[in-house]
Amino acid sequence: MKRLLYWIQNARAYALPQSVLPGLVALCLPIGDPAYSVWLGLLAIFIVAIAHLSMNLFDDYFDFQTRGNEIREELEQQGIRARIAKSPYLVSGEVTPKQLFIVASLFALTALLLGLVIVWQRGMVPLYIAAAAGFLGYFYSGRPLRLSYHGFGELIIGTVFGPLLMCGVFYATVGYLNSEILYLSCAIGLLVINILFTHSILDYKPDIANGKRTLAAVLQRPALNLAASALFNFMPYLLVVIAVATHALSPLFLLTLLPLPLSLHFFYLMVQFCHHPEKEFPRQWWFGPIEHWDQIEEAGLGWFAIRWFYARNILQWISILIILCSVIRYFLS
Repeated sequence: MKRLLYWIQNARAYALPQSVLPGLVALCLPIGDPAYSVWLGLLAIFIVAIAHLSMNLFDDYFDFQTRGNEIREELEQQGIRARIAKSPYLVSGEVTPKQLFIVASLFALTALLLGLVIVWQRGMVPLYIAAAAGFLGYFYSGRPLRLSYHGFGELIIGTVFGPLLMCGVFYATVGYLNSEILYLSCAIGLLVINILFTHSILDYKPDIANGKRTLAAVLQRPALNLAASALFNFMPYLLVVIAVATHALSPLFLLTLLPLPLSLHFFYLMVQFCHHPEKEFPRQWWFGPIEHWDQIEEAGLGWFAIRWFYARNILQWISILIILCSVIRYFLS
């Protein structure tokens, strides 16, 4: 058990809300449906979490093959504020790349075997969804495609953790898809993209040096990056409004617009970073939880963590509001 927890920590378990909360949204949205199966939905979320950890480990493995951490350390020594603490267990020699690959593969195999239970109950559609997500997840940084190195990384993760993940969990739960899950999965997918895109803006220089062509590197100009950031931040709210206006969603779901002021403030922080990267911002309570803040501050990574966790927390809050709306709707019906 201790060894398992060690690997879960290495797989960046702190990022699990990025996958588990969208899964819970998909689980709660159809509550009350005659075909509703809570145990199949929960199993699907558990599978998603295992697959997410596997993807993170594979990402570490492939990134390490390209001298990623060494280059980040070199840039830090040159005075460029880079995030250099991605895979310390590899840099320190605690784990060999071969061991990492084996463990990542075991996580993926476990997810696949558990997924066969859902296929047995719901048919082949969940398998097709899982196959598409697995393909994109592996080749996110895996050879020969290495899609994240060619500007597709953010879009891939948004597709995997938005529409594919949520439609997969929704289908496992009720055995069909509808317009509600399509609208909301796209909205959540955009918020997931925002987390990754925020990362790529903050890590722009080390990624360029490492040959990793992120979306921020493709867009290059600060004005274009900020325009894309605005799209990923505010389009989810517009999708909810459109869904309500077209009667695809209940007006109750307009409660998900409550975090809009936080998104506006977050965008302000991104504007400041693009134009004044040296400017520091103290941590505020409305940023939400930031795990291990003392260690982050000590490492001089507060500038990175404040924005990354803020983006993650906005996703969490909107997901929780959607869940709340779904439960309220069930009790009101």
